Amino acid sequence: MTSAGADAVEQSASGFGEAILECLPDGLLLVSRAGVIIRATETAATILGADHASLPGRSIQETFFKAPFSSAFIGEVLTKGAEVVRTHEIDGRKLLVSARPLTSPETDQIVLILRDVTGLGQLVNRLQTSFEKVSSDWVGMRRAESRVGEATTLVAKSRLIQAAQERALLYAPVTSPVLLLGETGTGKNVFARLIHDASPRRTGPFHVVNCGAIPEGLLEAQLFGYAKGAFTGADSRGRIGIINLAHSGTLVLDEVGDLPLGLQVKLLRFLEAGEVWPVGGTEAKHPDVRIIAATNRDLGKMMAEGTFRKDLFYRLHILVLSIPPLREHPEDIPALVEMMLEQLSRRFGLRKTLTPAAMDALLRYAFPGNIRELWNLIESLVVTVRTSAIDMSDLPLELARPGVSIPMSSDIQGLNLRQALRQLEAQIIREALRRYGTQSKAAHHLGVAQATVARKTKRHGLGA
Repeated sequence: MTSAGADAVEQSASGFGEAILECLPDGLLLVSRAGVIIRATETAATILGADHASLPGRSIQETFFKAPFSSAFIGEVLTKGAEVVRTHEIDGRKLLVSARPLTSPETDQIVLILRDVTGLGQLVNRLQTSFEKVSSDWVGMRRAESRVGEATTLVAKSRLIQAAQERALLYAPVTSPVLLLGETGTGKNVFARLIHDASPRRTGPFHVVNCGAIPEGLLEAQLFGYAKGAFTGADSRGRIGIINLAHSGTLVLDEVGDLPLGLQVKLLRFLEAGEVWPVGGTEAKHPDVRIIAATNRDLGKMMAEGTFRKDLFYRLHILVLSIPPLREHPEDIPALVEMMLEQLSRRFGLRKTLTPAAMDALLRYAFPGNIRELWNLIESLVVTVRTSAIDMSDLPLELARPGVSIPMSSDIQGLNLRQALRQLEAQIIREALRRYGTQSKAAHHLGVAQATVARKTKRHGLGA
């Protein structure tokens, strides 16, 4: 090959190498030991916001970094003989600077690889926010599934519940606080949801906080949020409170009677001035939230005892809705049971019905735990009863014959305590066997093992 041909090949290879370098997404700088730019790619000039032709011969420290960056940085690279990575800001942008030594007997130079990572941080933040939202939505979805264990649909066959429903719908269009009063398990949260869904806020968030289920030390941060670095272990970015999360929607404060006095003051401030002060914060927020408070406690008695503030009580006691216990509207039980069986059928794939005798027993029972107790009973029966029809014999003893006790035999008169207890035990087991037919069912409803019933049946001579 002639010298001219060799020069052409060399120029072609050099041009090809330059083209490859210019295609790289990162900027490349060849820098001398003194921190002077020897060569630079177009991409590097773009990242640095400089004219490409003016880069060679300029100092990276004086021209671009404007800080004691290059000398120590380059010295570290040459001393270690290995790659060194740093981050640096220029004109409000963040650069990732990777320096690699390019040493030879003739020269000591380094290659700087520049990457603009400003957008990467923003992307990470967006991904983190999206992840938190997806996680929150997933948790919400799982909670919604778990709420199948509650009467999530209002059943209003009775005049009492129809009247409560009408009053709830009357409260829905306004923004005043609502106070729901009722025993545990009466469906206060169902009425709260009804009010929200019938209100102009129906498209906004709906959050429920159980004031008695969260430790007092965490409840304030949960409700009002906290500022960055408010306390040891706090999220470095701070945390928005549930009240702020409910902006343009409804927040239900369940068991508001369990709210500590200190937080009652902050809640009152929000109700009166619309202000929310995060823990450790220096600036108030003003979310637009409607408060629905619910309790099964006697707030009047608590005021007299000094455990519930009078000013907060009168601020909440504007729109009051008293929800009657289930024993006062038993005519709703058949429709409630039908709704529960339908939901459980979708949940477990087990379709069950109740015989008329079993339904009559439910109608006679007082249900001290109200609708929640009814739900738990129906769920237990759906899971444990093997036949498709739930009958009287499948019900717990206190439901099968509510209010009826086993008659005491006159034969125990004159017996000592041990003899009388043995006589009574035989009477109870005999009655359970008569009612439920088998030792297995009798044991289930007596709350003992089948072996116990078998042993005592034999001891008392009650037959198989």
